[in-house]
Amino acid sequence: KEPRLFGEAAVLGNIVHSVLEDNVSATDILDFAKLQEAYTNEITTQDPDSKIKPELINAGKEILDEFFDQYAETKFDVLHKEYGFKFVLGSYLISGYIDRIDSWGEDGVKIIDYKTGKWEVSQKSIKDNLQLGIYALAAKLAYPDKQIYAELYYLRSGKRKGHLFTDEDIQDAYDNLIEQGNKIRNDI
Repeated sequence: KEPRLFGEAAVLGNIVHSVLEDNVSATDILDFAKLQEAYTNEITTQDPDSKIKPELINAGKEILDEFFDQYAETKFDVLHKEYGFKFVLGSYLISGYIDRIDSWGEDGVKIIDYKTGKWEVSQKSIKDNLQLGIYALAAKLAYPDKQIYAELYYLRSGKRKGHLFTDEDIQDAYDNLIEQGNKIRNDI
């Protein structure tokens, strides 16, 4: 287990994720001053040597400013933040973290995966996105009687691209994940 090295864009993504994790809740509305203070504190903590370029720091600030502008008066229905999961699929142990899970209507949950990068997947490929498929599988295990909606939330553009995962979609994600695991094992 060698330590992973992250580029400055990935560190910025971690900073923005941490700020949103700490400031989006089911009990409080967003506070602009707290959001900005948390951003400054996370930069100091996660980039102590100031390696992130100023234009990326500004991009992160703009992301949070836009997020605040859009959700300043919103009461979030957050069930979990940084939801950790583990499950066995065939002979594979699958584990990870979901950025946020919200209540979605009376009989559903919504998975939200924040994205801070510029690159976006197309809406038509969302239902086949492996990451969202894994999250949908994990959520279905945690909430077997709920509908599962999962989305990628592109914070730079404000676009939200999601899909309501049917039982067939979840089975497809299961099959795809087994196939990917087999490919990795065979390549090793």
